[in-house]
Amino acid sequence: MKIEAGCLKCLRDKEVKRAEEIKDSVKRAEYLQKVDAVLQKEGTLTAPEYLAAFYQVFDGVYGALPSYKELKRKYNQLMLEQENNIYRRILSAEDSLKAAIQAAQAGNYIDFIAMDGVSGDKLTELLSNFCVTNIDLAVYDRFCKELHGAKRLVYITDNCGEIVIDKLLIREIKKYAPQIDITVLTRGREVGNDATVEDAVQTGLDKEAYVIGNGTDVAGTCIHLLPEKVRKRVLEADIIISKGQGNYETLSDCGENVYYLFLCKCELFMKKFHAEYLEPIFCCERNGI
Repeated sequence: MKIEAGCLKCLRDKEVKRAEEIKDSVKRAEYLQKVDAVLQKEGTLTAPEYLAAFYQVFDGVYGALPSYKELKRKYNQLMLEQENNIYRRILSAEDSLKAAIQAAQAGNYIDFIAMDGVSGDKLTELLSNFCVTNIDLAVYDRFCKELHGAKRLVYITDNCGEIVIDKLLIREIKKYAPQIDITVLTRGREVGNDATVEDAVQTGLDKEAYVIGNGTDVAGTCIHLLPEKVRKRVLEADIIISKGQGNYETLSDCGENVYYLFLCKCELFMKKFHAEYLEPIFCCERNGI
């Protein structure tokens, strides 16, 4: 997804805010100078790639960013405690596969990178109302038809916590189309609160499908950066399910058969999809659906 000038400004503003938390004015100036040097590559990187570059600069100037590991464990456990209740509601729905997709969209709220904070009350609200959210029925019908004929599916995860609901959606896909071989792709290294193989193991996602890291610390999925083994799985997949805005930004227009699931969390996406803040999106890469 080609980055817009407004998005570049937003990215820089966030780094300015990050730099303001550092008392050393000399290092602060050095950091922002290097950030601006990265931004000179305007139009050549996606937003998640810019963020990864900023993290590397920050590490070189200040040292490593604070770890999200404890926060991730907390939200993984929180969602594990709600797993049975969520799954009961999925199974009680008229269409359990559709309900699982809607639940997976709601779980995408757990995002400490795209948003300034995550509200427990808002998360509860979204998870309580997932069955009544709108879903594009044309996209859903196409998705169901393609599942029947598919042999390989790659499910690209996004954040901690929500991967518990991803697990439930994968379970429903396996029931709907048991012939499909499913690969789950997580981040290859720690980046914010994004899910890694470690999170997948904590939540039992590895019990539902084969899990592999993507080999990078980009908060998205850049096909050209993937190790050959991982890239091969992605390119040979009949269907790709992509969670979150970062994966959309890095995979958009890649030419593969990608179905995107996410909540709109910024003005750029609200404008692009003519959607409200936190409105769920289910769209397909091919044919502009």
